Amino acid sequence: MAIQVVKNGAVDLSEVDFLDPWTMVLICLLLIERHSLPDKKIILPKNEELLKYLKRMHFNHMLVELGYNAEAEILESVQIPEKYNMNIQEILHCSTRDQFDGRLGRFVSMFQHFGMNENEAKRATSLIGELGNNTFDHNLGNWPTDVSGCIIAAQNYPNLKRIQVAVGDPGVGFLGSLKAAFPELSSDIEAIKKGLGGNTGRIGEVRGNGLRIIQSWTIDNFSGMLAILSGEGFVQVEKDRMMEKKANKVLGTVAQIMIYYK
Repeated sequence: MAIQVVKNGAVDLSEVDFLDPWTMVLICLLLIERHSLPDKKIILPKNEELLKYLKRMHFNHMLVELGYNAEAEILESVQIPEKYNMNIQEILHCSTRDQFDGRLGRFVSMFQHFGMNENEAKRATSLIGELGNNTFDHNLGNWPTDVSGCIIAAQNYPNLKRIQVAVGDPGVGFLGSLKAAFPELSSDIEAIKKGLGGNTGRIGEVRGNGLRIIQSWTIDNFSGMLAILSGEGFVQVEKDRMMEKKANKVLGTVAQIMIYYK
């Protein structure tokens, strides 16, 4: 997001002029972080097209789940055509692994609808599977709030033949997950890079290659990009470079894959 959206304790989207799956998942994490506060508040965008985008994303369902009922009613009243922007996959919140596993198969159809062939769609769905499994593996029994699970949103850009998928979770983050096994870690960026190297925080386990597989498949098979925001660390990996920077702190993690199809 180009502007700071947390103002005086409220999530203020009034001046936001652009939304995509990454920002949608990030907004959801901001709302989860504040949902138990008695004075929690979200200010919806002034822009009518963004309100339609939020409605098409089923953001009102997320607002109801988190107790932002007045704002959900406002969004519910927004009128959109039944087939408004079919290149959007609405927000999914999977609270449990069983929910996630049960919904994973729909992404094969989604990717095919977006323009991929069946083999591409199955490979892309496996990436979402890895990201979602990481969410549950690394936060099991250790969720910071009473909201658990992963949040998924996606969008197709047919003119660019590019698909953006964001998966977030209100969990302990990379540093919280890896610190016990690697006490020398001192920052979120270090922890993300350690995770990208195929390391796990589950002491005694040799697993941990999920993110390495995601990188390889995203970059090698789809000429794409992987970006991760966790805590206050941001790392983006492309074929020939890695970019890292300090970011505004967020609860948990957001991971995004940007993949291209023929």
